[in-house]
Amino acid sequence: MSTPTHLTAKGDARARLIIEATLRCLATDGYAGASIQRIADEAGIPKRSVLYYYGSRDQLFAHVIPAIVARFVDQVQEAVAGLDNAPAVVDIGFHALWDALTQDRGLMIAWFGLQTEAITNPELQPVADAATGRLRGLFAQLITEHQARGGALRIPSATLQTLVLAGIQGLALEWLARGTTPDLERSIAEFQAWVVHVAS
Repeated sequence: MSTPTHLTAKGDARARLIIEATLRCLATDGYAGASIQRIADEAGIPKRSVLYYYGSRDQLFAHVIPAIVARFVDQVQEAVAGLDNAPAVVDIGFHALWDALTQDRGLMIAWFGLQTEAITNPELQPVADAATGRLRGLFAQLITEHQARGGALRIPSATLQTLVLAGIQGLALEWLARGTTPDLERSIAEFQAWVVHVAS
């Protein structure tokens, strides 16, 4: 999880406490409602402590975005380590990412809220772009490993990365809006089958 550098063990724990409180506030109150005071109250610390560790509200959110994506990426990398065929990587990797996304609804709400805010907020935009880039990097790594094992792609790697990212985000938004439905489960299965087909 991303925290300010050069902190003592106690300071690092305090910085992480603030990040966790921020995630909870984003999940319940959205971007607009997640004020520094609200976050401080959630963390049980003075407002000045939040500002001491992170400087400003946007700087705090700039630390939260990578923290969210790191959770998603780490879970997938751990799940697919050692797998050596495309169907297994797609199946197990997708389920690991889906589990990471859906195990904490609040975390996903926080992620989408920050992504949306970053579109018009120049201070958050580079951080959100870098975080999304980390997800793309994960897909690129999996594709490169697939090709190194002799696998081929039916479409360019960059195109596949974009489509997989867009597909997963779309499915996640559908889950947030309607929950798990038979139609969503069929859509996930079709999406996975398409990825396997493209990478066969």
